[in-house]
Amino acid sequence: MTPTAPPPPEGWPPESRAVVRRTDLDWVRVGAFGLLILYHVGLVYSPYDWHIRSTHTFDSMRQVLLLTQPWRLTLLFLISGAALGFVSTGRGAASVLRARAARLGPPLLFGVLVLVPIQAWIEARDKGSWSGGLLDWMAHQFSPARMADGLPVNHLWFVIYIAAYTVAAMPLVAWPGLARRLSDSLDRALRGWRLLVLPAAYLIVVRCWLYYYEGITNNLIDDGYNHAQSLAAFLFGFLLARRDSVWDTFERLRWPALIVAAATLAMAVLQAVHPGGGAFHEIPRNSVFALDQWASIVAILGFARRWLRGPQTRLLRYLNDAVFPCYLAHQTVLVVAVWLLRPARLPAPLEMLSLVAITFAVSLLTYEIVRRIPLIRPLWGLKSLARPRPADPAAA
Repeated sequence: MTPTAPPPPEGWPPESRAVVRRTDLDWVRVGAFGLLILYHVGLVYSPYDWHIRSTHTFDSMRQVLLLTQPWRLTLLFLISGAALGFVSTGRGAASVLRARAARLGPPLLFGVLVLVPIQAWIEARDKGSWSGGLLDWMAHQFSPARMADGLPVNHLWFVIYIAAYTVAAMPLVAWPGLARRLSDSLDRALRGWRLLVLPAAYLIVVRCWLYYYEGITNNLIDDGYNHAQSLAAFLFGFLLARRDSVWDTFERLRWPALIVAAATLAMAVLQAVHPGGGAFHEIPRNSVFALDQWASIVAILGFARRWLRGPQTRLLRYLNDAVFPCYLAHQTVLVVAVWLLRPARLPAPLEMLSLVAITFAVSLLTYEIVRRIPLIRPLWGLKSLARPRPADPAAA
């Protein structure tokens, strides 16, 4: 969430002292999480080894997934960093950490103990490594020997990374003077065309180097490439959240960035289908991927700033509150839906549309249920309901 922020400490630039509601970033966040559901449905039909797959698979799904694969998660990390920048302004590090722990800790624990095991059980059954029931699987999964090897977190790796990056940003919260100096330097370094060129160059280097040699693991301890791009995006958002000059530059560069993004996407698709796409140590392919990654982010943020700023609507408020619970629920819902629908052997288009509809509908239904039950709201990333104040006897 990108909330209304309190005024910053003395010394921050005047533009950062206004109380703002970044509805453009709220809309982008909602849209990116919606695309995440479509992306995961796409993985069901892809040749990749995902948790569960349909009987219908299409090699062309590799190219379809490239529409959002390069930039979606990096954009979400950037927005998450910006959200932390807003909520931490004028607050101490301990206060921010307590608030983040209360927001992220219960859903992470609940997800690992309840939501992910359902996915893992179905995957184990589907791939033939387990033939027992869910309760037997839970006993196996949480046995001391199994837990010593680590528990699967599946899609909740994103929550773990956000929590870790929040801790990493705490020195900047504790020392706002340091954050201000870094923000000043970054603002100066990224003026004009440099906002499009320099981050893209950085992402090209880490993609061609770290990704080529290490890949991506989504394991916090051993994921150098992912940290190089995702932590950088998170800190970028955190440091520049209140720099209107930077966001204005995003807006000015939206059309050039869109042209670059469209061109590099076309090149990425061609490289994916061409037998020589991995030549020269994959430097051309990885360079195109990273350039598409940043150009798409610049274009999205630029057009959002141009067209999506404005007062917060009831719809946006609803969707903003629903995003986190829907994120927690959606992958379990999708895996179960594939497991139940697949024996019907529906035609691929009908099955795909059914999975999209079921995943969105059940995820939103889950939100509608849990938001009404105070006891479980924190488990789904929702704030506790405010207690009504007792009546003042003197007013009777």
